[in-house]
Amino acid sequence: MALQGKVDTFKYWFLPRKARKLLDQYQAPRTESAIAKQIPIKGNEDTIEQLVRLLKLKRRFRGTRSHVRDARPSYRRNQDCVKEFADRVSLYSR
Repeated sequence: MALQGKVDTFKYWFLPRKARKLLDQYQAPRTESAIAKQIPIKGNEDTIEQLVRLLKLKRRFRGTRSHVRDARPSYRRNQDCVKEFADRVSLYSR
């Protein structure tokens, strides 16, 4: 099956070629709940948006957590990254 059973094979094969290539390249390990991990945002914005829209995925932004302009308290910064400071994204099913 496509992506170790995390994505329906039928939906996977009807994705655009660039989206399939991105999913295959950044595929998450089978033991994790993520579908794809550590996808660089720069240069892949449109493809990530297509994947989120077509497969009904949610994103988690990854990157710098202790940024000077991040006004959140330090104990909250480590929970997740703000989109503005993100370098990478991970995709999860809803």
